[in-house]
Amino acid sequence: MKNFLKLIVALIGLLLLAAPALRAEAPPAPPAGHAEHGRGPGGPGQMMKRAAQELGLNADQQAKWEAINQQEKAAADAIRNDNTIAPEDKRAKLREANKPFADQRRAVLNPEQQKKFDEMRKAGPRGPKKDKKDK
Repeated sequence: MKNFLKLIVALIGLLLLAAPALRAEAPPAPPAGHAEHGRGPGGPGQMMKRAAQELGLNADQQAKWEAINQQEKAAADAIRNDNTIAPEDKRAKLREANKPFADQRRAVLNPEQQKKFDEMRKAGPRGPKKDKKDK
């Protein structure tokens, strides 16, 4: 009986020690729509979909944009994976690499869409900038 009591006390002690680990939750999954590289819901894929929708691209234009997106992604991945570029210089290099692809996308558009595309690029990826007074 003495050994049985010791066994019960030991099991209860182990359960108390293990309780925090048993209650620990897995880290939350990123919300839907988050892009790779930790970019969030405004990542490149989502921005391209939004731009295509706002510009009213037809099927042919969408196909051409998708091909441009694939080329741009390959170029961006090459920059991200290039260990000879200092991490702090990669962002500038990525922006520089984006320019010819933006020009290619613009060339696919009709004049009305080009005007809207230029306005969207001027406003930036998060939309028009607001004055601090407006807040």
